[in-house]
Amino acid sequence: MAQDKKAEEREYLNYFLASDVGKKWYKENKIKSHIETEHPDFVFTTEDNHIIGLEITKFIVKSKHGQALQHLMSIGNQTCAYAQKKHNLNISVLIDKRDKRKWCARTRQEFLDVIYNPGFWDIYNKNEIKSGIERIIDRNVEKLKQWPHLIKETIQVQDEYFNITITTFPNMNSKFDCAVNNEGYSKEDPLDELQETIDSKNKKISNYLKKCDKCFLLVYISDVSTGNYCHFTNSLKKYLFSSKFENIFLCQWNRRFKDENFVYTLKCSN
Repeated sequence: MAQDKKAEEREYLNYFLASDVGKKWYKENKIKSHIETEHPDFVFTTEDNHIIGLEITKFIVKSKHGQALQHLMSIGNQTCAYAQKKHNLNISVLIDKRDKRKWCARTRQEFLDVIYNPGFWDIYNKNEIKSGIERIIDRNVEKLKQWPHLIKETIQVQDEYFNITITTFPNMNSKFDCAVNNEGYSKEDPLDELQETIDSKNKKISNYLKKCDKCFLLVYISDVSTGNYCHFTNSLKKYLFSSKFENIFLCQWNRRFKDENFVYTLKCSN
């Protein structure tokens, strides 16, 4: 997990440095090299031998729908690891919960509930879901090795049904991991929650400065596939954040929806 986190941080660093904002930052600070560390995540050396730190952190909005998605995604990723370890088989898993409200709704109120409260937010029994998927894998190993390298089955947990799709092809993110289908309303401008994320790093600034002369913060917005149901408007550019960092950059990067990508320098008061 630590390796996955570092790889993700490295990926966002590369995107940041390739952006106009990142290129300007790199040039203005006359950076010549950098290394990976911890607290902060990266340390840069400048041409005049100053040391600059860059801490990277993820922003995920608080959401019951998101937490439910992340819970299932974590379980699914464990079953991917199980298949690799036990059967030497790289798989991707898609979990899709059947919303029984859609086919059980009878009254106007029940139909409105489906429309205005889409998706699911309950946390289901981890062991039951995990063992259910593992049994599907165990009895379908040979099928997964043959064309079309795809199986679909259903498991029942706590009176709910989950459609499980397993393939030996990578997911849309080019990784062998788990994806979960869920719906939820996107929270607009969760600025207070973003400040909370910044505050959690503000508290550690003295530790970061032990390794560098000054430190910057890069906050990246995890995409909706990870249960991050939020979006920002122009209010983001006007909001004044409280910061103990030299500067804070907000980054959103998605391989599939590149038109939505951005890097902003947040307005901050030190």
